[in-house]
Amino acid sequence: MKITFFFAALLLLDLFTCRHAYPQYPLPDIEDAKFIEDCVRAHNTFRSKVKPPASNMLRMSWDAALAKTAKAWAKKCKFKHNIYLKMPRKVHPTFTPVGENIWTGTATIFSVDAALNDWFNEVSSYDFNTNSCTGMCGHYTQVVWAESYKVGCAVHFCDTVDNFPGLFGAAHFVCDYGPAGNYPRKPYKAGQACSGCSNQKCVDKLCGKTKPYIPPAEHPHPSCDQYCLSVSILRPLLLVLSAGAVLLVQQRFPHTFFYE
Repeated sequence: MKITFFFAALLLLDLFTCRHAYPQYPLPDIEDAKFIEDCVRAHNTFRSKVKPPASNMLRMSWDAALAKTAKAWAKKCKFKHNIYLKMPRKVHPTFTPVGENIWTGTATIFSVDAALNDWFNEVSSYDFNTNSCTGMCGHYTQVVWAESYKVGCAVHFCDTVDNFPGLFGAAHFVCDYGPAGNYPRKPYKAGQACSGCSNQKCVDKLCGKTKPYIPPAEHPHPSCDQYCLSVSILRPLLLVLSAGAVLLVQQRFPHTFFYE
């Protein structure tokens, strides 16, 4: 029956809408405990591996405000830096300016470790003695910037990413840092690990105590965003209305549909 074909078309439309509301490769939110742990751990692991060793490398910890800024910018799906990073109190109540790293790749291959590894591998283009780069190395220097002790990251699924042609179904990963790094000087001071950290505790060649971040639990957020919620509510309603309209037309105009 032609009406059967019509309902099949409605079902396909529903599946298409569902695909955009729920990405095929779900990505963690900024309040996901494992995601937070992975971001902080990966940054500190790479910071502890710098050569020559750093005498003043601070241990990084999570900052929820930086993560919210990273999420807001990641959702724009643009392969360019946040234009508000240098504006006082625009992206963070304390840090101005804010540093930022961006990684974009296929959602199927995304992991925090893979993104951080790509950034850290830029060390091959960086000469610490001359503080110069033979290629791209700004992501690396921000990751190992000694005074940057707060980090907040977010990853967002993008069908496409501006300024990144040819990529579809992307994981757009953004990390923001406070205070910002990448000033025209070396990212850290070389020397015996932690020797320049005054009275701070030294763990794994980093200055500062290990303190896990515990997300606030008073106001839990749904994993489904506003667009997702809208689709979830409107989709069944539209399907019912569409089915009702088809049946009404069939009753009033029985010859509109052709049966085998």
